[in-house]
Amino acid sequence: MGARLIWAMSNFIVFACMVGTAIISLVSVNKYITEGIQHAIGENRAIKIASLVIFALLGFALSITYSVPFSITADLTADTGDGQGLAIAVLNLAIVIPQMIVSLGTGPWDALFGGGNIPAFVLAAFFALAACVIPTLKLPNLSSGSYKSSSFHFG
Repeated sequence: MGARLIWAMSNFIVFACMVGTAIISLVSVNKYITEGIQHAIGENRAIKIASLVIFALLGFALSITYSVPFSITADLTADTGDGQGLAIAVLNLAIVIPQMIVSLGTGPWDALFGGGNIPAFVLAAFFALAACVIPTLKLPNLSSGSYKSSSFHFG
């Protein structure tokens, strides 16, 4: 399996988890409205188990998200001399700047739809779905034959 396929699959897992989070949130909010505050204070086993499963799946997806883009960037820029550090820095900015935009924009986005986090989860699901498609279409093929294992060089 290539790196871009693995990255796309991890983004699909994030998409499925965001959809699941929106569904769990809807169920939880509806139970809160119909059953009152005791539901929020008490324990709902099904919601708790579903939430833990989603967080476990997100852990796998995030481990891929935190490693594969950097390894692809390092592989593509390995032969460019000293451009590898700059490429990693630009990749890091490409990750951090959207996170800052999301952090600043989620509150007004949720307020636009009457509050709650459900609109942000739905929007995150759409972005994760787009993140499934983009790597498969735009990332170059990394052939396994072009990869050279690193070794220690002394002297």
